[in-house]
Amino acid sequence: MFDNESQTVTLPDTTQSASAPRLTNGHLHALLAVVLLGTGTCWAAAVPGEPSSVMNKESAQIDVANRLERLTQSLSLSVRHHLKQGHEVTALAVRQLGKGQQAFPLPQQTYALDGRPQPTSTAALRTMPAPRPQLASGGRSHLVKDGAALQRATLHAQAGDTILLAPGIYVLRSRLSQSQDGRSDAPITVRAQRPGEVRLQMSGGTIHQTHAYWIYENLTIEGHCGPRGQPCEHAFHVVGAARHVVIRNNLIRNFSAHIKVNGENGQFPDGGLFQFNTLSNDTALASDILSPFDLVGASHWVVADNQVSHFIKASSHYPSYGLFMKGGGAGGRIERNLVMCAIGGDVSHGGSRVGISLGGGLTGPRFCPDGRCLFEHKGGVIRNNVIVDCNDVGIDNNRATQSVIAHNTVIRTLGIGLRATPSDATVYGNVVDGPIQARQGSTIKLDHNHRSDARQFPSGWQSPPARIPTHSLVSDDFCGRPRPATTLPGAFHQAGGCQDVTPAQ
Repeated sequence: MFDNESQTVTLPDTTQSASAPRLTNGHLHALLAVVLLGTGTCWAAAVPGEPSSVMNKESAQIDVANRLERLTQSLSLSVRHHLKQGHEVTALAVRQLGKGQQAFPLPQQTYALDGRPQPTSTAALRTMPAPRPQLASGGRSHLVKDGAALQRATLHAQAGDTILLAPGIYVLRSRLSQSQDGRSDAPITVRAQRPGEVRLQMSGGTIHQTHAYWIYENLTIEGHCGPRGQPCEHAFHVVGAARHVVIRNNLIRNFSAHIKVNGENGQFPDGGLFQFNTLSNDTALASDILSPFDLVGASHWVVADNQVSHFIKASSHYPSYGLFMKGGGAGGRIERNLVMCAIGGDVSHGGSRVGISLGGGLTGPRFCPDGRCLFEHKGGVIRNNVIVDCNDVGIDNNRATQSVIAHNTVIRTLGIGLRATPSDATVYGNVVDGPIQARQGSTIKLDHNHRSDARQFPSGWQSPPARIPTHSLVSDDFCGRPRPATTLPGAFHQAGGCQDVTPAQ
């Protein structure tokens, strides 16, 4: 079943193991790559469409997938069990990596001269206590104490205003809407004073973002929709003219697509920032669509320093994705994120899970800016991410062109995969314990990648590899430390995780 145009690259394994198993990880990855062709990313490529719209599930395709799944279930489960043994990332190790919602407010949001929001430097978090964000000149402050007051406040807010939520629980049963844009020098901010003080419980509502220069921060947002196992659709739906929106330092759980970004009426919400958020679900969800960060058609978004985990479907043949950008946008950056497809290393659940993707499961032409979807994403950069415990590829490039996949650590997954045309990428300086594959006409440029089973992740290396030149598009590492001219491959430029860069509190 391997495509004749498939190119599989096996990197040399430089690690030493005291007692190597009779069936090596490489063999297991190869076997699992075969059995998942019907249910993993290859299956996704056959189902173009917009994830929030109704999918066209043709019965013949489903029957094929069902047969393949029945034939391969036993083998795939045993392989997944093998992959997780003795390699769990502990809760302590995750906390030491410093991703997701922080326990304190972030420094004030800044903007570049072109109006784009700038990511908060992790170095700034380390070197000084985070100050409270200040009101822009002339801005008003609105203190709200319940869901109805919050809805009125967002509808009437003007440039420079801050909507401060008093500590408590807010129930939202309908859309949270806006009527005015902010500005780069006077954004509109919706925030809690400190993370953990405010919980938004959505039972049918969503934050429907249609206006530019808004900031949402320090919130806990929970989905409370439908019967058990049926998730809410979105916590945020960012559409149309909502340019330069910032969503940062929030905890968001129990949604099928926690963050949805797409065009509307011919406009696309370009230039957003999504940073230091935690996205997860408490249980496996009964949903055909499950992608915590789901971006279609928008360009120049920065997705950084987030923690994404446990995006598992209770029953579905369609893959789920932790983070993806698709739909004909350009210039997206996905950097310094921690993506754990399953919590606690348990990859034995059914279904297919992909960590990060440029291209996702493809897009219907009417959802792309050009109306044709000549490519899914152009010039995207995936750098300095840690992706673990996925039973499909950790990084996926599907009809995405001019991609750069650099200095990532991808462990206990099926590696890095390119597929379909046009799909091309530079894959540089990654640490991967699975294969790197280019298939279905895609092209790949490889340099300085390193094969490792990363048994001691994230604490260090059994035997550090040779240092390599730092890629020109990568100035720091997963922890926010500046990279010197030569560096270790993977997301960490030195051994030891991020313990030495714990933010100030």
